[in-house]
Amino acid sequence: MITYTPEQHDVLSHLMNPENTGITLVSAGAGTGKSWLSRRVVEELKPKRCLYTAFNKAIVQEGESRFRGTSTECKTLHALAYSYVRPKGSISDISYGCIEEDISYNLKYLIITGINRFFVSDSVNAYEFMEEHFEGEDHEKMLAELSVKYIEKMANKELDPTFNFLLKYFHLMLHEGTVTCKYDLVILDEINDTTAVALEIFKLIDAPKKLGLGETHQAIYDFLHLVNGFELLKDADLFHLTQSFRCSEEIAGRIEKFMKLDADDTFKFVGTDEPVRNGKTLVCTSTNASIVAHIQDCLDRKKGFQLLRKISEIFACPLAVTSASAGKAVYQKKFKHLEDEYKNWNNNRRRGYSYFQHLLDHFDDQETVNAVQLLLNFQRKGINIFSLYKKAKESNVDLNYTIATVFTSKGLEFETVLISDDLNTRIAKIRENGGVRNHDDLVAYRCYYVAASRAGVNLLNATALY
Repeated sequence: MITYTPEQHDVLSHLMNPENTGITLVSAGAGTGKSWLSRRVVEELKPKRCLYTAFNKAIVQEGESRFRGTSTECKTLHALAYSYVRPKGSISDISYGCIEEDISYNLKYLIITGINRFFVSDSVNAYEFMEEHFEGEDHEKMLAELSVKYIEKMANKELDPTFNFLLKYFHLMLHEGTVTCKYDLVILDEINDTTAVALEIFKLIDAPKKLGLGETHQAIYDFLHLVNGFELLKDADLFHLTQSFRCSEEIAGRIEKFMKLDADDTFKFVGTDEPVRNGKTLVCTSTNASIVAHIQDCLDRKKGFQLLRKISEIFACPLAVTSASAGKAVYQKKFKHLEDEYKNWNNNRRRGYSYFQHLLDHFDDQETVNAVQLLLNFQRKGINIFSLYKKAKESNVDLNYTIATVFTSKGLEFETVLISDDLNTRIAKIRENGGVRNHDDLVAYRCYYVAASRAGVNLLNATALY
């Protein structure tokens, strides 16, 4: 016999009532069983066609095994959009090499950023969006016109589309009624971290019942310009799950106190007397640069490890910065602009002013700043980043010892979690400045909550919780 907590029972009872149509939201704390509950919802409702989707591809892949044997299609919204848009040719990122006009890198960067922001927005008018987006910028009219020009090139198949173009095109098709997308039930997971366009697609899909799963306190992807469905769907029916089946009572109690004192005095999080004991350890960081530092430590100790992203992606920025600092070509497409920055620095070079310092003084991009600080630290220790990269690629793999950022480890569970110093330092600085004062500070607390709540039994170096 299946037993439910009172909170889970309330969700199921609501969804089983045929009169309750539209969107239902479930705010589910870390490890509170939302994945298990979503399977039970499908089994109880027995929809002929069900769609389970999320912004994150890894989450959808997990769903494939969870919903096996049911009528559920597990697809990212990008995959769903692809099946309707059916583009000809390849899907590609738009880079500054795609912009034909003879203008500066900075202007090209603004155009590319504007295009990407439009694609993930809820807007249905590109020119109106660009006019507002570039308002106050130098050359704002030119920037808006060129941005629309390259969007139209994608629409006219003169330029390879991006994945996010597919989402926007699908959104416009649904908005204009040129296609119909029908299901009996749609489940959008991690609705707290999704794009505005994905949320619009979720709303426009023709389905009598829709279920949004996630938690506001786990909305941590602001840097990707995602939106929180709990904040934007205020008219939806809302339920809460607060009983964790992952964290021990002791860990959950410390997390609850931490969040209540500084972030949200209504926060509730209850642990279990049977926490997760899977023998797995996570070293949880906030940045790729910190992952690289932990990799160096593992290599020194001859300790194996596993990563949750490609090692080339984790090392990409410090490798690119190092190449550019030597006046060499940067092979990582995302960081080609560092070559231009090297030329700017070299043309205006002054005694004692290094390229690294130039980047720290002129770049707001946190990834680049973190990479430079890592490289300066490695310089003092005599560590060569290219040699480290080569050794890391050849290192032993230990599937029970994971090094990952809080962003890639979200949704996973471990018996032991070691909190990296960069997460602790961020909380310490917020407290030194008088506590949570803005949204960025609040997101830092959410990141810490997500990191700490990966742990079942052992939570190490979690100094911010003391």
